[in-house]
Amino acid sequence: MNQQTFLKLSLCLTALYGAIVVGMSAAISHVFLVQFSGKMLASLLSSTALLAFQTLALLALGLYLKTLTSPGKLLPLVVVGWHLGLWMFVYTVWAGLFALPLHFGQLAPLGGQLLLISWLLLAVIAWIRK
Repeated sequence: MNQQTFLKLSLCLTALYGAIVVGMSAAISHVFLVQFSGKMLASLLSSTALLAFQTLALLALGLYLKTLTSPGKLLPLVVVGWHLGLWMFVYTVWAGLFALPLHFGQLAPLGGQLLLISWLLLAVIAWIRK
């Protein structure tokens, strides 16, 4: 996949995450606040907050990548790690709360670890990138 297509796909997914965060925030305020117990609501709020934060990070990194003529291989790897980590973590949490298909509880910790590793890779890139 070329750089332009990669960036377009990442930006489309990031925009989708942003829309989901807005919709989920409204749903939490108007529907789930009364339907869910404390622990379930806490899981929903924290996973939605994580999605919101990561969406902003993906947007910033995506815009930065657009300015580079040669981003190398590691920065796109961070983007892929963030996308996969989000899907693995957030979808797994939400699938457990809403009884969605393909709920594999073991994926949430793996998704979280992938997000952590991707953030640490970004820190390393800051020191090795010219």
